[in-house]
Amino acid sequence: MRVSLKFYKIIGNLLVFCITFAIFYQDIVRTNFKLNLRAFSLRTDYKIPSQKWIKEQLNRFYDALDTEYQPPSNWMNVSIYQTYYFPKINIIFTGIPKIGCSHWKELFLQEEGVLKGRLDYLPDVHLALSLPYRLPLLSSIKKRKYNEEIKTATSIVVLRNPWVRAVSGYRQKLSSEVTQGNTLLKHQLAILHSERNISIKVLKPLIDTLAVTPTFEEYVRYTVKGNGTILKDPHFKPQYEFLEADKVRYDYIIPMEFVEHMSKEFLKKVGLKMSLPGSYDRQSDPRLQASVVKAGELFSALDQELVDKFYEIYKWDFMLLDYSNFSDPNFPFPNSYY
Repeated sequence: MRVSLKFYKIIGNLLVFCITFAIFYQDIVRTNFKLNLRAFSLRTDYKIPSQKWIKEQLNRFYDALDTEYQPPSNWMNVSIYQTYYFPKINIIFTGIPKIGCSHWKELFLQEEGVLKGRLDYLPDVHLALSLPYRLPLLSSIKKRKYNEEIKTATSIVVLRNPWVRAVSGYRQKLSSEVTQGNTLLKHQLAILHSERNISIKVLKPLIDTLAVTPTFEEYVRYTVKGNGTILKDPHFKPQYEFLEADKVRYDYIIPMEFVEHMSKEFLKKVGLKMSLPGSYDRQSDPRLQASVVKAGELFSALDQELVDKFYEIYKWDFMLLDYSNFSDPNFPFPNSYY
């Protein structure tokens, strides 16, 4: 009888151990992204991509896109409103939203002499201040005036890992989080109406007071349902659609993950003395930046099938610089560069 009791005691202890281990393992899986970050938090095993590599990678993207581009770049006929020409400094800038475009425009407007110092309300930079510099809106007189200068202008665009950009767009435009920008009421209402089946009439007063806002999962689910309205909004529109690949190529391409270093390199190259303003995360390792960590956490919590569908929508953006997945140890860096 004592042997039997001892046997059951051993079995009981093994059962407790198995249950405890299962719970512990689930917790490890749930927080795997954070644990991976801590594991390489002191690593410096990365280098800044060269413009040569970036352009080679973009050429692979252009080949896959099968564009009919023929040099030289036809800047006079671009149609994307987010492309700007600053004549005094002779720079063409394509400002893709949610890639720090506000701060770049603020810098260029300061160099143009339009701004003196920082703006108290950053969204003002998108309105009357930068509107006259939109290349597609230049009058025929100005286009004739600047025709020769534009041919010699230095063009620049900034790109970003699509996972991180999506989270940035959600946090600023759809969530209740207080950020530098303003929320987009029409998208908040549309998402909540779709995902919670609540009438717009009931939702509006709740959203006005930020008593209810879409969750990140609701935003992703709404997007993958094929709701084209949100994908037409510049803040959520795929990045590659801003590039007008059939008409132009860029002199300088900066992955936002390396903007701290590469912006200085670019500004020195074009002879501008100011530094890029803004609230960029100054973490020495881009893999530890708050926006990157947040992207990993939010996407890791979603169902894999949902993540796969979301990826399909932005797959061309991932191809731009061969961007890594949020589960990769080198997230958000380009894959083939490491």
